[in-house]
Amino acid sequence: MSNGSVQESDALDELDLSLINTLQLGPRASWAQVGAALGVDPVTAARRWSRLVESGSAWVTAHPAGPQAAALIEIECVAGQVLPTAEILVRWPHVLTVEHTSGSRDLLLTVSVRDLAALSDMLLNAVEQLPGIRSTRTHLVIRPYAMGGDWQLRALDAEQRAHLDGRGPRASGTLRPLDDTDRALIACLSRNGRATLTDLAATLGCSVSTARRRVDALLDRHSLLLRCDVAQPLSGWPVSVWMWAHVPVDECDAVAQHLTALPETRACLVLTGAPANFFYSVWVRSLADVHRIEQLLRRTVPSLEILDRSVTLRFFKRMGRILDESGRSVECVPMDIWSDPVEGARGL
Repeated sequence: MSNGSVQESDALDELDLSLINTLQLGPRASWAQVGAALGVDPVTAARRWSRLVESGSAWVTAHPAGPQAAALIEIECVAGQVLPTAEILVRWPHVLTVEHTSGSRDLLLTVSVRDLAALSDMLLNAVEQLPGIRSTRTHLVIRPYAMGGDWQLRALDAEQRAHLDGRGPRASGTLRPLDDTDRALIACLSRNGRATLTDLAATLGCSVSTARRRVDALLDRHSLLLRCDVAQPLSGWPVSVWMWAHVPVDECDAVAQHLTALPETRACLVLTGAPANFFYSVWVRSLADVHRIEQLLRRTVPSLEILDRSVTLRFFKRMGRILDESGRSVECVPMDIWSDPVEGARGL
């Protein structure tokens, strides 16, 4: 479970945490850069990372910035059907994240499809056809001010961070449509965000120089988002909380700017289609911190009215990665969000 106990033998040491933080800042940084930032030999850094990946404790993945339609879907399940329903949904390529939550919903899905018509088709002909589902509620994401890939462990000092180039600001405005090669490349990187150019070229059937040019172009225009994730119970921030809120429309930018500066902030989204128009997620060190965060928000962002809140009991899937009960990655389901979602749900 996402807030479960961690055995001492499973804990990450200081170098592990610093290594993960380094790759959060530069997911495809060279091992020479990583070693320089951490003050270790590049071979040592690479060996450490390989161990973390093999154990499912950390991983680098990729997903497109757009254009596509993103939504949050709340699901209420028939009694006794939460687990079977979750085990079906984690296999669907358009369902990026599946959370078992407290509160008025059983499951919370993060979904991405090519457009609103595809979302409607998925809801009517795939999600709502599952026998274990009692009801659904859908919320469209208008703008992401922060996403899970922006969150950091903060294990590095300023000098260590200076060795990394950083990921630059999030893209704004209209994003260019992706062609078939771009999509295939992103699918490869979703499995392993640190795949070598040689491996990418072999998979795509192109030259190494073409693979390099394609990756650089996607990164330069911020169409490709890379992220380094960690098994949450091992991160030191084992509790995940969602808050559904309302913010006056003309204050959304100012509120988001304040919230994204907080170290606990995991995601900050503006929504439409429900009384709540703001969706805010934090990772905290204990359940007691949930109350502290709400008190802080009440004092510092008075225009933000919290309508509901939910604790994630377990992540079944997080951004394309199926997770075990201790939050470790055990399998990747590439995020093929451009295909037909109903066919994807049927495994066609």
